[in-house]
Amino acid sequence: MKAGNWLEAHPRRAVTVAADDPLSMAAQALLDEPESRDVYVLDDDGRVRGHLGFRRLAGILLAHLRPTHSRRQLIERITPGTVDEYMDERVLCVRHDERISDVFHQHMERRVEDIAVIDDDGRLLGVIRVRDLLKAALDG
Repeated sequence: MKAGNWLEAHPRRAVTVAADDPLSMAAQALLDEPESRDVYVLDDDGRVRGHLGFRRLAGILLAHLRPTHSRRQLIERITPGTVDEYMDERVLCVRHDERISDVFHQHMERRVEDIAVIDDDGRLLGVIRVRDLLKAALDG
C-alpha cells in the first residue's frame, strides 16, 4: 500500500508549528494532542523543515528537574527560545507515492512513532502512526 492511500483511509492530523514559534508553543501543541509524539516544523509554504520529538522536548523541559503541579507550570519552565533553535533538521519522511513497506523498517530503526507523509514538493500531507500500522496488521 502506498502512503497516500493509507492517509486517505486513516487520516491523522499532524502537529505543526513554524520555525520562529516559541518553544512553548511546540510544547503546548504536543500537550493538546496526547496521541502525537512529534511536532513538525513547517516553512511558509507548508514544507517540512524539521521536527521535535517528544523525547527531545521532554529533555528540554525537564533539564532543571523540580516538582510541577500543573501543565501551566511545565510550559512556563521551558527554556526561552524558538523552535528552530532546538529542532532536528533530519526528518524521516515518506512520499505519498512510496510503498509503506519500503520505508517502514528505517523508521523502526530510528524509533520513530509517526511517519511524515509529504507530497512531491515536500509539503506535509499528514502522518502515519506506526501504532495504527501495527493495529491494522494484527486485525487482519
